[in-house]
Amino acid sequence: MCQLGLANQDLLRRTLDHGLLSEARELKLLDHHLWGLLHFKTSAFDFVGEIASGSALLVGEGNLSFTQSLTRKNRIDPRNLTATTFEPHSELTDETQARAAKLKRLGVNLLHAVNATNLAASLGLRSYNSIIFQFPHTGSREPANGRNPNFVLLYRFLKSAKGHLRPNGKIFVTLVNSSHYTGAFQCEEAAKRAGLQPPEVYAFDPKAFSGYEHRMAHEDAGAIQHHRQFSTWVFRK
Repeated sequence: MCQLGLANQDLLRRTLDHGLLSEARELKLLDHHLWGLLHFKTSAFDFVGEIASGSALLVGEGNLSFTQSLTRKNRIDPRNLTATTFEPHSELTDETQARAAKLKRLGVNLLHAVNATNLAASLGLRSYNSIIFQFPHTGSREPANGRNPNFVLLYRFLKSAKGHLRPNGKIFVTLVNSSHYTGAFQCEEAAKRAGLQPPEVYAFDPKAFSGYEHRMAHEDAGAIQHHRQFSTWVFRK
């Protein structure tokens, strides 16, 4: 895999030298995908165990179904969970508001109108053992500061979340496992710019989380409905 990646990078350089920009873009996406495969961990990843190890913050929760699925895990104490939505409470659907009420009764701390790229504005100095962002996406393809908007979103989130990690804490970001998403988010570069260690990558199975129905804020459906393979990227200071 390493030799294949080096060969692809050499081909990418030669393509750029000859001004073949369209082909170079495709090779760059392939390079990111090969990097993901190289760092992909085949060993078992106990996502629930990681979350159960201490306090956990979930951002961009949308319909709160992932938080609800976690409360059904025997190892997780709902009182250790803080779930946030980007939308204010008044803009949540009736179904999500009802789910929020149930979560509160279980002891989950809920916060609304929370910007994942500026967590301090809502959280102050609070810190957590785990910070989780499931399927972040801007819903836009318009460049931001000359970069893919999803890369900018991820970088700003990581930079913000870093300040709320407890010692030995971890940040978990779940994405679709495809060359397109790998190229769009560029997790390794985002981590480097945010001052974090190179991330590890593990398989994510949404079926392991009963009742989880991912929904994107700008669409009726979500990543789980449109794709089959997913990865959780793990970031550390």
